[in-house]
Amino acid sequence: MQRILVATIFLTLGFYLVTPVAKAASFTISITDERIVPNAIAVSANEKAHFTIHNYGKKTHNFVLPAFYIFTPNLSPQEGTTVEFVPEKKGMFSFYSDTGGKPEPGLSGTMQVK
Repeated sequence: MQRILVATIFLTLGFYLVTPVAKAASFTISITDERIVPNAIAVSANEKAHFTIHNYGKKTHNFVLPAFYIFTPNLSPQEGTTVEFVPEKKGMFSFYSDTGGKPEPGLSGTMQVK
């Protein structure tokens, strides 16, 4: 009886010692000369976000998410990059392409952090 009780306690404690696997939200973001697709993204606070960004346009573009200090280098046509970060604050945040130093018309969207 004591052995069963000890085994039950060990198994119960062992269950709580397991570290949960971190979730990650992954998105592929396509930039063309007219728009960013998707232009609305939802992620969870304190969970890793992974963006694969690709420029399918004929002009140079970049990806900027200033609230989280995300500023990709300028991407030539057909060039891509990846970004990983953990959003720690909740709310709605704008992203855009600002090649040339100012947001490009039509190349914007929002990210909601829940």
